[in-house]
Amino acid sequence: ISKQKPDVIINSVAMVGINPCEEDPGKAFALHATAALNMIKESAAINATFIQTSSHAVFDGSKDEPYTEDDTPRAGNVYAVSKYAAEMFASTWCPKHYVVRFPTMYGPRRNASPGFVDKVLQWIDEGRELQIAHDKIDSPTYVKDAAEAVLELALNKRPYGTYHIANEGIVSYFDFIKQLAALLGASNKVHPVKDADFPSLAPKALKTSMRSIKLEPLRLWNHALEDYVENELK
Repeated sequence: ISKQKPDVIINSVAMVGINPCEEDPGKAFALHATAALNMIKESAAINATFIQTSSHAVFDGSKDEPYTEDDTPRAGNVYAVSKYAAEMFASTWCPKHYVVRFPTMYGPRRNASPGFVDKVLQWIDEGRELQIAHDKIDSPTYVKDAAEAVLELALNKRPYGTYHIANEGIVSYFDFIKQLAALLGASNKVHPVKDADFPSLAPKALKTSMRSIKLEPLRLWNHALEDYVENELK
């Protein structure tokens, strides 16, 4: 950062998944918090804009309505706490900062760890019956839409601060995957189950849908999903 002196830095480094972070909290905090702090300080030193990516996981899922930028985080696992630490570092150390929180996302990815939708697509290809949580509520978001929204923040020099970026609407994982299977013309049976049927090493929030009260809404989640299927999967 000090050598290249960029105008904008986007930190999207993350350990994928709750369990890996619980198994190695030292690594999770080193990547999510300590590394972020080092970059944030360097960014402030050269007067650069720093964009810290974060997650709906910083909320505890106790709210029946979508979380907005005005809601106070209550992080309950290593992943969430370490990501929230980076948020606090950015807001404290770097005057020119954006914290962007995302829900569950799907679409092309740069790392080798498959996301939720990637796993489901593999199961569909294998002809498996699907067990999907009906009580897990989210605002699944197409990465293309999320990336464009982040760029819009920086290029149009929106006021610095925290922003929620998500496709509009809320939906259960079960209904989302039912819609995905229908768009693909898949014949796999999709069974509703509880999220508790998939145990983890730390608490998982059930209701983490999001919306922004600072930005214009992104397109509806089902419209984004249709675009993803049409342009990425067919």
